[in-house]
Amino acid sequence: MNVKQEKLTDLTSKLTIEVAEQDYQAQVKKTLTGYQQKANIPGFRPGKVPFGMVQKMYGKAVLVDEVNKLLSDAMNKHIEDNKLEVLGQPIPAEDNEVADFDHAKDFTFHFEIAVAPEFELDLPKIKVTNYEISVGDDMVQKSVDNLIERFKGEDGKPAELNQDLFDKVYGEGNVKSEKELRERIRKEGERMYQQQADRKFTQDAIQAVVEGTDFELPDDFLKRWLFVSNREKDLTQEQINTDYDKYRNMLKWQLIEAKIIKSHDIKVDRNDVKDYYINHVVSQYFPIPEDEEGRKRIDQFAETMMENQKETKQVYDMVYDMKVSDVLRAELKISNKKIDFDDYVDMLKKEHDKAEKAEEKVEKKAKKKTEKKEISE
Repeated sequence: MNVKQEKLTDLTSKLTIEVAEQDYQAQVKKTLTGYQQKANIPGFRPGKVPFGMVQKMYGKAVLVDEVNKLLSDAMNKHIEDNKLEVLGQPIPAEDNEVADFDHAKDFTFHFEIAVAPEFELDLPKIKVTNYEISVGDDMVQKSVDNLIERFKGEDGKPAELNQDLFDKVYGEGNVKSEKELRERIRKEGERMYQQQADRKFTQDAIQAVVEGTDFELPDDFLKRWLFVSNREKDLTQEQINTDYDKYRNMLKWQLIEAKIIKSHDIKVDRNDVKDYYINHVVSQYFPIPEDEEGRKRIDQFAETMMENQKETKQVYDMVYDMKVSDVLRAELKISNKKIDFDDYVDMLKKEHDKAEKAEEKVEKKAKKKTEKKEISE
């Protein structure tokens, strides 16, 4: 076999792979011989079917499978030997001819590949706002009113703000006054809503890093690759062009994230995953015990949860995301802004409405372009 690489652009190349008869002949014969020994055809004893008949029945299919396997192995070896960081997958070149498996003995195939660009990452120059959520008196009062209604007596009278109510809500002796109750509600609300704000920070940070990190991508190749790899979904080229910016930004982030993981030597092991299960899953249902025996039980519970391989794989990815987010928090130029929760919700609604309008604008523009093309045709 022979593999040649011809550079087309800075990020794309053409691979020409030549497959000669001698490359596949022995394996094809071996496979057909195996078929011959196992074939069960009326009129012939097992293992006595003429080789020519087996070859006529299965020869082309076996040849196609073997050549495809050789192509795949040759491409993977070339990529590995040359340490190419490939984007997407190799796709048939536009000038690739359909192989004539009925008559030809030697074959030549042409593929296009794209490689990841080199780029510099300068996180400290990128600005992001981090929102610190505060819960106002009005929201605290609403929560207090809900508790009074929730724990009303059998006679229908609202509950009183006394020690009996405090103990029912937070356990005996943990809250001793109305002031402590209100402060506890405030802190719990801020902690819960801050988790939502932290997720927004990560989303905003990713978007800012993607927009603030400039490098080229092989757009024409990637559009063709998306079309080829999504044929079964009946995805049209117009749909790909409409949604391409979203995909492009996703790919940019994947490359940036990989660079962050490599440059900061980020790793995730079983202990990281177990800690996640304990601190982010188990703790939602059970208080984390401080005694050694209790910790052992919680550890065993986490180990049992880790036996679910599908969920554990997702947790591995989530912990990677968390560690990358920690890097962003440590290195980006962050502006902290305190904001009342109600104002925060209003801000999110405005952002959502703005994004929806922008989406509608893009879709209308794409629709008009398609209609114009159909009329011209």
